[in-house]
Amino acid sequence: MRDANSLPSDWSAPVSRGLIELLRRSLPPDQDDPMLDRILVDLTAALAQGITWLPLQPEQHRPLHQSGWLNGPRSPLVLHESKLAFRRWHEGMETLVLRLLERVAASPDINETDPATQPTLEQPTPEQSPWIQGLNPEQLAAVAAIRQHRLVLLSGGPGTGKTSTVVRMLAQVVSDQPELRIGLAAPTGKAAGRLQDAIRNGRECLPPSLQPALAALPCATLHRWLEAGSRGFGRHQRRPLPLDLLVVDEMSMVDLNLATALLEALPETAQLVLVGDAAQLPPIGAGAVWQHLQEDAQRQRFGSAAIELHRVYRNRGALARLSGVLRDQGIEAFWRACRHSTAASDSSENLQWQQGDRRAIPPAVTKALRDHLNTLQNAVAALPPGPTEPMGDNLDAAAADQALDELDRLQVLCPRRVGAWGVDMLHRTLLPEGGVEAWPPGVPVLCAANQPELGLANGDRGLTIGAGPQRRVLFRCIDATGTASPRLLHPARLKALEPALALTVHKAQGSEADHVLLLWPGALRDQERPQQECALLYTAITRARQQLLLLTATDPAKLESSSEAAL
Repeated sequence: MRDANSLPSDWSAPVSRGLIELLRRSLPPDQDDPMLDRILVDLTAALAQGITWLPLQPEQHRPLHQSGWLNGPRSPLVLHESKLAFRRWHEGMETLVLRLLERVAASPDINETDPATQPTLEQPTPEQSPWIQGLNPEQLAAVAAIRQHRLVLLSGGPGTGKTSTVVRMLAQVVSDQPELRIGLAAPTGKAAGRLQDAIRNGRECLPPSLQPALAALPCATLHRWLEAGSRGFGRHQRRPLPLDLLVVDEMSMVDLNLATALLEALPETAQLVLVGDAAQLPPIGAGAVWQHLQEDAQRQRFGSAAIELHRVYRNRGALARLSGVLRDQGIEAFWRACRHSTAASDSSENLQWQQGDRRAIPPAVTKALRDHLNTLQNAVAALPPGPTEPMGDNLDAAAADQALDELDRLQVLCPRRVGAWGVDMLHRTLLPEGGVEAWPPGVPVLCAANQPELGLANGDRGLTIGAGPQRRVLFRCIDATGTASPRLLHPARLKALEPALALTVHKAQGSEADHVLLLWPGALRDQERPQQECALLYTAITRARQQLLLLTATDPAKLESSSEAAL
C-alpha cells in the first residue's frame, strides 16, 4: 500500500502531505483505517493533476462515512454521486456552473439591422447570412446559438473546424451589431497568437464589408485581459472588462480560479464563447473546468448552447486516426493501432514510429534539431543585433516575423523536464553551459514568466540574436491594443528565460508545429492513472500539423513499471 511519501514530486506534494496529516489527526481513535490513507493520497494526487474529484469504489464508502470527514457544512470533504472532492473546489465548481447556466438562460441584446430580412434570430438562412453556406448541422447550430444565448460552449478535436465555426459566429454577430466590442483570448500567449492568426486568415471567406472588423479584433492572454498582477486581478465586478463579447480558446487549460475571475470581470450583459478540446491535458491549477463542462450530464444542462463538432475536415491521415483511437478507446488501444499502422505504412504516412536507447538522445532527434538550428541561424543572420530599445528603426519587421515563424516548423516534445529523454537532458546534450549569453544565435528560448509590461506571457517563444554585448532575444510582443509585433529585448529584462529546443507537453499545449518529434521514454509515474497518461499523449500528438515522429524507448505493449522508467 502507498503512503503519503509516494505522492508525485511536484509543487503540491508538501501541501498534500500537510492536508493528509491534518485530516488524520481529526479521525476518531478507532477509525485509523489504512484505506483512508489510500483515499487521501489518491485525492491529493488527482488535485495535483488539476482534477478536484475522485471516483470511489463501493468498499471505500463505509470507512469514509465513519471518518467524520463528510459531516456538516464545514466538513473538508464532500461526497457527490460516488465522487469524493475537497469541499472548497467542489462548491467553487458548482457555483461556476450555475453562473454559466444563468448566462445561457439570458438572451443576447441583438439589434437587428434590417428586421425585414432577418425574421428570426434563431435560424439565419444563407440568403440572410451567406457566410453560413457549406456549414454542417453542428456548425449551423453554433451560429444559431450565438444569437440565442449569452454563453456558447463549442468543443471538438483537431481538424473539426472549431476556428472556422468561430469565424462564422463572429460574422453573424458583427452583421447583427456592427458596433459590438469583441475580444479574443486564450490562456497562453502562443495560443492567443494562433487564435488571432486563424481568425484573420479565416475572414477571407466573408463578405468584404465584414473583413475589417474581424481583422481588427484585439487578442491577448486571459491574464492580460484581467490585468493580473501581484495583488490579484485588476479587472473584476467593480471594474469590468469593456467588452460585449469575449471568445476564449483552449479552455482545457483554464483552471477554476481563472475561470471564476473571468466571470467576475465580464459584464452580465456580455456574451461569452468558450472553445476547447476536453481530451487534452487538464490545467496545472486545481479545477479542470472544461473537462467538467464536457461531461455528458453537464452538457445536457446547457442544452442548445453546448455544441460538439465531430466531422474532421483537415486531412491528417494517421495522425487523425490514431488520435481518435487514443481519445475514444484509451492508451492500450492506441499502442495496438499505432503498431499496426506503422508496420503497414510507407514513408509517406504522417506518423512514423521508432525505438531507441533512453540513455542518449536518439540520432534522429539531434540531426533534426541541428538542421533546424541551422535554418534558424540563417534566418536571424539578416537581422541587426543589439538595436536600442524600445524597438529600433533598423529592425526589419518582415524578416523578424519570418524568423519567428520558422519556430513552428519543428518542435521536440518530452513528457517531463527531468530524467531520461527529458527536456533538461536534451538541452545538456546540445547546448553549451553558461546560460543565454553562451548560447549560439538562433537558439529558441522560452519566456517563463508573465511580463505584461513587455507584452510577453509565460510560454512565449523567441530567438537569440547577436553575441556578447550585442546579445538580444527576439520575441513577438503584444501591445496595449492586442496587436503582436516583433521586438528585440536585452536578456537582462527577462525575469525567467529558458532554452526551448525541446518543450514539455504541458508547455507546448496551445501551440502547433508542422513537424513534431515526441520522445516517449516508457511508463510514466502515474501508471495507475491511465486517463492522465492518455491526456498527456493525446495533447502531444495533436500538436503536429503535418508530421509526427514518435520515439519510444521500450515496446509500448510492455511498458515498464520500474523506477527507471518513471520520470
